[in-house]
Amino acid sequence: RYRLWHEDLRVTVLDVGHGNSVLVEFPGGGNMLVDGGGFSDNTVFDVGELVVAPYLWRKKITTLDTVVLSHPNSDHLNGLLYVLDHFRVKRVWSNNERAGTFGYRSFQATCRNNAIPMTSYRRIRGSHRFGGARVDVLYPPVDFIEKKNRQPWRNLNNDSLVLRICYGDVSFLLPGDIMKEAETELVRMHAGDLESTVLQVPHHGSRTSSTPLFISAVQPEIAVVSCGRRSRCVFPAPKVAARYRKGGCRLYTTKTDGALCMRTSGRYVEVKACAPGGA
Repeated sequence: RYRLWHEDLRVTVLDVGHGNSVLVEFPGGGNMLVDGGGFSDNTVFDVGELVVAPYLWRKKITTLDTVVLSHPNSDHLNGLLYVLDHFRVKRVWSNNERAGTFGYRSFQATCRNNAIPMTSYRRIRGSHRFGGARVDVLYPPVDFIEKKNRQPWRNLNNDSLVLRICYGDVSFLLPGDIMKEAETELVRMHAGDLESTVLQVPHHGSRTSSTPLFISAVQPEIAVVSCGRRSRCVFPAPKVAARYRKGGCRLYTTKTDGALCMRTSGRYVEVKACAPGGA
């Protein structure tokens, strides 16, 4: 009963290694899972089976109202395959951009086999209400696929869904893996409307993202980097981390802090850093 009728908004950035998975629990009990982490080969380590699903079950979650795929790269998609097959999922949101990978074909087949509706991107673009909270789907533009031939910088990362979740005076910005070109367009499209209390740092803190223009538009108080301890590259990039700290931002990373559990009543954010663990 406590889980279903809580009045606060809860956002947990799971520790899935180099990847992304965020559980959003709305006031009143609704939920949304944004991405599922994942590696290129689920037979080696299935993040969905071994990290995401056990976490959901520990919270007694067996039904997911909305599963969001920000973009069809394996470190965001492949962990969702197990979840889609073992939980009741009411709907899937994505930008509808296809990828020629085994993981994406499996994603489509799993949704089809389990009769999970995949909402068209044009229908999810804009604002939605969930238990007193508002979810804004800000990006990409609705015609981004038509623009790809004219704008070669539009790749899977730059086409990521960007979500802004607002509750009272507090907001969370989840920008997927957008890079500098998409950050520039996002700021141009939503100038003045991107300011957020918490930012999930785009593209795992890569140096290709987190431009000064973008950070200035968001003005986060808290920044969270979802990154792995065993990555070949250093995440977050030192210059990127310094950029956030210079602005007075509290910076957390899943590789050092573990899963980040955040709660808000709509006035301030409580952050609990869980013990490191996971992929």
